[in-house]
Amino acid sequence: MHGASVCIVKNPSGLPVPSITLNEAAIFVMCHSPAWEHKVINQVYWVDSAQVSKTPPTGMFISTGSFIIRGKRNFIQPQKIELGFTVMFCLSDESLANHMGERHLRTDIKELEE
Repeated sequence: MHGASVCIVKNPSGLPVPSITLNEAAIFVMCHSPAWEHKVINQVYWVDSAQVSKTPPTGMFISTGSFIIRGKRNFIQPQKIELGFTVMFCLSDESLANHMGERHLRTDIKELEE
């Protein structure tokens, strides 16, 4: 879609990127595109970094922030438009002792109630 975002999946290991990672990236791109406002599921594609260029062919002009994609596009059909929100925090070593035992697994709570 015009105005869709770009998502970069870093892969320092050089191993093939798992399909679940590509699917999650596709859902992320869909949620940050005009498709979110229109509530439409559309195809998303991925390419290797070597296929992306900011240099247009001779005689062609591209606008600022645009890319040229050369070669095969690998299309993915996301199954849903769903976006989550996570808050992460880290405790310092000094305050860790004050928070020991605050969180219990659900199975631990059931055992305590019995």
